[in-house]
Amino acid sequence: MLITIPRYVVIMLFLALMVAGASAYEIVIDAPTSIQVGAPLVVNGTTNLADGVSLGIVLSNADYTTIEIEKKNVLVQRSDENKSFSVVFNTTGLKKGQYKVEVSPVPGFSFLGNSVTIRPVTLIDRTDELVITPPLQKEYDGLLTIAGNGAGLINSGVKVVVTSSNGTLLVGPEFIGSDYMGYFSKTFPIPGPGNYLVNFSDAHGFIGTFTYNIIKPGDQTLPLLLPETTGTPAPQKIPPISAKSLANRDEPAFFAVIANPGAVRIYTSTGTDWVLEYLDPTGKTHKVHEAGSQYPESVTFQSDGNTTWVKVYPFKYEDNSTVSLYAENALDVQVSKKGADFFPTSYATTTVPVGIQTSPLPWLLFIGATGIGILIMIRKRE
Repeated sequence: MLITIPRYVVIMLFLALMVAGASAYEIVIDAPTSIQVGAPLVVNGTTNLADGVSLGIVLSNADYTTIEIEKKNVLVQRSDENKSFSVVFNTTGLKKGQYKVEVSPVPGFSFLGNSVTIRPVTLIDRTDELVITPPLQKEYDGLLTIAGNGAGLINSGVKVVVTSSNGTLLVGPEFIGSDYMGYFSKTFPIPGPGNYLVNFSDAHGFIGTFTYNIIKPGDQTLPLLLPETTGTPAPQKIPPISAKSLANRDEPAFFAVIANPGAVRIYTSTGTDWVLEYLDPTGKTHKVHEAGSQYPESVTFQSDGNTTWVKVYPFKYEDNSTVSLYAENALDVQVSKKGADFFPTSYATTTVPVGIQTSPLPWLLFIGATGIGILIMIRKRE
């Protein structure tokens, strides 16, 4: 018996088969969610596309706007069901922040089903939290001294790993303790001249990598030049300077920070849970309160060359102690009560905090006692 199928049914079946065939194409990439700046970024993937198809894997900045950094092409090969591939991006020289890796559109193919064609990646670099005190370049004497300080290292320490330029492990992981000012220092033997990479980390994770250039005795050291290679030596970082003042909730400490235009970092002493406020060039108040009492409150702002006013006070009402304000890349820090004129008026809250009213009970007792006395006097007269 011959069964006839309407033409529109055949067309619908044909289109369904085409859609099913198209949806079968998949590609999945994977990448670490975060890596250290300078570490290789490895992107692995699988696909069932036909052999010979070219794929473009792109690394882009994703902080505010998407800017393509590098693109690598891979050719789908092998005849197994899920072809695997891998590409490696060099992150040396990139700034810390948000990035992404993704697969460029492939002409003639649309990825459906379980495809994953984009992955976010965070590059971590906290080298700006460390100040290395000895020079990073010196003549070889058989020893390498690793020393420095950081505001976040007070009474804690750093873990270091030292490798040669060819990747040979020489030291570590080795813990170096720090003092009450955040300073640390330790000396290690090294085999000879060359470049030595030192990875720093602390309780919060990876900090960054510094390269020590150890030269042969008698070799001339080259001056550090600006990236433009104008021949002008790079400006030296001004050491932190500080001032201190007594502070409580009724009488905050006010400081004047004087600096040239550029980035300035300020941070408080520890031991008390401080609140830090500062005024930007527009007069807007910014409040910083994140660290608690064990770590300093810290913030970096852009100076316009004029005085920046800073206000510091304890978070707890009962605290009354001395606070030190430190400033990096600043010319001077001064205690100045004049700063109170620039901040919005605040009211004393140590006696009666906002939202807490004094009890009316004593007044009620007084009125009641007075009324009872009057009644007794009236009855005696009667």
